[in-house]
Amino acid sequence: MVNLVAKHTAGYNIHVDDNRKTFKDKTYVADVSEPNQLHKFASYNALFTLSALSKSDLENTKFMDGAPHDIILRSSGIADGNLASHLEGSASAQEKMRDPNYRKTLSENERMSATLAKSARTFKRDRDMYFQSVEIKALPGPNEKRRLTSVVQMTMNIIEPAGITLFEKLRAAAFNNGSFDHIDHPFLLTVEFTGFDTNGRIMTSNETKNMKRLIPVKLIDVQMTVNQGGTEYSVKAIPYNEFGFMNRFNYVRTSGTLKPRNRKLNTVFTALENLLNEQNESEKTTAGVSIPDIYKISIDSSFDADKVEVDSKSIEQAGMTKQTDVTGADAGFYGPDDDIPTIDVMKVNTGNAISKILEDIMKSHPLLTDVNFDKWKSKVASTLLGVQQVSGSQGVYNKATDKENPDMYFPYFKVKSAVTPLDRYDNKRQKHQKLIHFIVEPYEVHAYSLAIPGVSTGDNFKKFVYKTYNYMFTGENVDVLDCAIDYKYSYFQSRLKDVDASNDRQNFVEKKSIEKQPGIANEPDFVHDGAFKHSFEPGIAANEKTGPTGETFTRVDQFIDELTHPLADMVNIRLEILGDPAWIGQSQFIPPVPKKVGDGITQDTDIVYWRGGKREAIWNSKLKCYNTDLAEPIIMLRFKMPTDVDTKKGVYEMGVTEQAMFSGLYRVISMEHNFVDGKYTNILELTRFNNQGVYISDPIEDYQTTDFKSKVTVPSTKEEIKNFKDNFIAGATERVTNIGKNVVKDLTAEAKKIFRG
Repeated sequence: MVNLVAKHTAGYNIHVDDNRKTFKDKTYVADVSEPNQLHKFASYNALFTLSALSKSDLENTKFMDGAPHDIILRSSGIADGNLASHLEGSASAQEKMRDPNYRKTLSENERMSATLAKSARTFKRDRDMYFQSVEIKALPGPNEKRRLTSVVQMTMNIIEPAGITLFEKLRAAAFNNGSFDHIDHPFLLTVEFTGFDTNGRIMTSNETKNMKRLIPVKLIDVQMTVNQGGTEYSVKAIPYNEFGFMNRFNYVRTSGTLKPRNRKLNTVFTALENLLNEQNESEKTTAGVSIPDIYKISIDSSFDADKVEVDSKSIEQAGMTKQTDVTGADAGFYGPDDDIPTIDVMKVNTGNAISKILEDIMKSHPLLTDVNFDKWKSKVASTLLGVQQVSGSQGVYNKATDKENPDMYFPYFKVKSAVTPLDRYDNKRQKHQKLIHFIVEPYEVHAYSLAIPGVSTGDNFKKFVYKTYNYMFTGENVDVLDCAIDYKYSYFQSRLKDVDASNDRQNFVEKKSIEKQPGIANEPDFVHDGAFKHSFEPGIAANEKTGPTGETFTRVDQFIDELTHPLADMVNIRLEILGDPAWIGQSQFIPPVPKKVGDGITQDTDIVYWRGGKREAIWNSKLKCYNTDLAEPIIMLRFKMPTDVDTKKGVYEMGVTEQAMFSGLYRVISMEHNFVDGKYTNILELTRFNNQGVYISDPIEDYQTTDFKSKVTVPSTKEEIKNFKDNFIAGATERVTNIGKNVVKDLTAEAKKIFRG
């Protein structure tokens, strides 16, 4: 009946599904939390496959839907599944043999050629080996290990019952894909789930395809033990998109000064690229390199780097040195063949990390300075206090970006890397030439991360989290296995002197009364978080009085420093849960393939595919997982436990007052995936958002809910609910034709039930 009503109300643009209702230009959101996809199974197994990738695989998305080729090992055994790879490998090798440089490399390395032939013979025997355990630990967001880049560590324990052939198979699989160097070659770790439902039926591939994950990896270490049970390998790996952060690529081996052609931000990136490539070229004579690697440095087109000019004040604050300048009407307007006076903007020294250099350069972007940060902070603070409404505070969902509460995110950036092995082979280094690409891409920080003592964040965002966990006597605990809480009892934040002196609004821990505004409740804000006291004290450091330049980055730097040291926060939780593929994001493991759209400017069009069809989607609605390369996941954690037994009724006391004070919204700072002895579990490291006050100012006139399909929507105003209900019923009655009066009557009655309350 509900579907029939929705079908005949198309003129009102009403979309009805389990989580959202769209009326005209707004979509109202119910609890969007997704269940664990593995709950579909009565029993399941996680199947792993380690196979080889080619250069073309890395540069497009075709390997997502295709079968793995050049399989090295698989949980269920290889059997005849690798036969096609043998044929493809032979064809690939024949194709390569037509390349004179390829033949020359083989002829000049007779021992390597003989070794590759031996490895190829071993590979064709398809000797089986098996995964004993796989462990993955990911820090996808800002972290203290590497600040603004992700960190993922993987360990695989592999058993080979007979022989020692893993290295031979790795070498042959790489050779089949045109590589003489299996050490740096990309491999593919595939994770799939298979099993039975409650009726004993095998789940089909269509039912499990959203649980499949592809992780291109770089093997960095292998330890081998030979005993009576065969050969055991302990293999350590990293995602291939983090290969560029290894010391040999990430650290500068020269010194110099960046000299861009003008003040545009993209020219600074080009200047850094030129400096790094000059370093590599000079190593042909100083370090015995025959074919040097190639660097590319770029920034995502969304930052408008060709329109943004570097701020000299920001340059000085970031540790750059401004020496000469281009002034006058011609500044920034020189042609490619003009004799241009350059701008020295930054000193680069041996041992500097490229990722840190890019971070310093990005601090000169106007969108990332304190001015823009203060505007966002002021907007967020006033919204959380109920002073103004922003899009999303009523539960508005942005269909274009598949994102909830878009105004609740502060735009920042993240550094990514991509390493692509090229065809040319350096005989001196015994390695293929590589293209190392560093890209600055957008990253978003949630407003609740901005902890302001005296401002209550409330819990309005709880309807927009995609994972909710219930723990202790709730009757709904189907996921949590263990929970350890680290609560810093005497927690307070240290503030630099004069940091907030210029704020438009001072933060006082007191009861505030909000001025009445249309559509906003005139409720007091008690700006506290129940049992938690979020306070601050002045620190011993003070801002240096060096003029405007000295204050440029104080606030935003302090904010980012807090984000990159999450374990220092007030409440941290180590939560062990049943394994959930939602925590194995797909886009976070895929090497970026940016396309050039201008000097120093690129756009990664493939990322839309890996994020489920939308560039700014924080949740991948197709694969049912978080896109952690875009923003940190946020979850709702609820505790409820009895305090005593009701002596009259003989049951536990489970009232509202028994809700534990640690319930609330948490951001996920790290996630572990443990596949051990046939069991899959996750360990989540969580940090609680501060100032989730019990008494909060409602950002709307009346806190009224609407029950729809047993789900409660985000609060909306009485007038909006009435209009929605009246239009819905009127539309259903008007559009349903050629059916009996009883049917119309039933439709109207059903619609009224939907909008009760």
